[in-house]
Amino acid sequence: MNDIKNQWPFWFIVGSTAIALTWPVLIQEGMFQDAVLYSSVARNLSIGYGTPWFLQYNTLNLEGIPSFHEQPPLVFWIQAALYWFFGDSMYVERIYTAGALVITGLLINVLWQRVNSGRDVYKYLGWIPLFLWITIPTCFWSFRHNMIENTMGIFILISVIISYSALKSGKSSDWKWILSGIMIFLASFSKGVPGLFPIVVPFIYWIVYKDIPLKMVWRAFFIMLLVILFTYGMILLYPPARESLSIYFFDRLLRRVDAMPTVTYRLEIFINLLTELIPSVLIVTVLVLMNRKSGIRRISKDQMNDARFFFLVGLSGTLPLMLTMVQKRWYMVPAFPFFAIAFGILAVPYVVPMVKNILEHTQLMVLIKIASIVSVISVFVFTRMQVGKVGREKDIISDVRTIGKIVPRFSTVMASDSLYDQYNFVFQGFLVRYYNISLDPYHEHPFLLRYKNDVNTIPQSYQKMEVDLKKYELFQAVEN
Repeated sequence: MNDIKNQWPFWFIVGSTAIALTWPVLIQEGMFQDAVLYSSVARNLSIGYGTPWFLQYNTLNLEGIPSFHEQPPLVFWIQAALYWFFGDSMYVERIYTAGALVITGLLINVLWQRVNSGRDVYKYLGWIPLFLWITIPTCFWSFRHNMIENTMGIFILISVIISYSALKSGKSSDWKWILSGIMIFLASFSKGVPGLFPIVVPFIYWIVYKDIPLKMVWRAFFIMLLVILFTYGMILLYPPARESLSIYFFDRLLRRVDAMPTVTYRLEIFINLLTELIPSVLIVTVLVLMNRKSGIRRISKDQMNDARFFFLVGLSGTLPLMLTMVQKRWYMVPAFPFFAIAFGILAVPYVVPMVKNILEHTQLMVLIKIASIVSVISVFVFTRMQVGKVGREKDIISDVRTIGKIVPRFSTVMASDSLYDQYNFVFQGFLVRYYNISLDPYHEHPFLLRYKNDVNTIPQSYQKMEVDLKKYELFQAVEN
């Protein structure tokens, strides 16, 4: 029989699945509007427009605040460094997002290895949770775009890996709690309060396993909490940082949570979570039904505890979102790896006999090896074919390119009232990302933009330019 360690064809198939679901879309021009916003802000910082604590989006920024404070600054700092080093090509944010996908996948496998350290067969099947993870719809959607949750999830995974290892050893290890606390700080410094949920991991572990003293749990919690508070305390001693984070916390976070709800009822995020996990539930259910005739109890008590633990960790990263009426599906992305591991633990006992059976059939294994190699090559070839294509907002991007050839960089353009929306990060975002062109509906500027067929009057000092635009009309101010 072939060695059970010989899993590379399955890794190839799962890897090609992950790439197929993300990179062909990611490599194309066009992104979700929030992703365009984040790329624009980071790129601005890289060219010296704005400062690390007072980032800049465009002339007006948002909500009348003279600088950009929609999120804490860490992710923008990281991306700005990449733009500074590699240039401002659109592929910089694409490579960054693709790298986040790869790093997250590697960390999921590291955690899987830790969970199954005493199960020699199971630990080689890390491709199972990876497959369950990448097939969660909002998960692969997020990694098609430059979303902040992609980066925050990396810090959260590292924190949970460190915490789980310390808890599993049963020994108090203060330096591990310090490292875990640093990772939680970095997660919160990426996206705010949602990044703090790993701090409850010791309590979840104690509730599920009951094999460590409660005082160890409290010690771990307080060490991590003190690390987070100490780090923020040191940062707040610096006046620009204190002012910046105060604007974020009071003017953005607290005020907008109350003033700008995105859902009509608090349970919506829970309903969304159930729909996201449908593929994983179906896969595990099918595996159980396929093996029910064997009459063998596949899931041990220890495995069930492991599954419960990671499922509860996932819930700790999603259910608190119900505390506010600002809920979006991609906010759950950092919690998805833990659901994938939980379902992977339930699935692996049923997959192992299937894998062993495949390994015993030489001809079948040869076919799978060929298929795996072909799948990887095909996906890379198909991804390469998407370079230069526009995946979404094709007309808007076309108009932005045309406008950018006429309007000077770093200009501010007057916008009609019907066109201007400070949260329209698609049109405005691409104007900023590519040309640093801002829109302003309140003052006259050398150029004016409006939608085609807009019936509202514009100042008489503007004359329409004969420019081939698909969605907009461009006017230029003329002297009387």
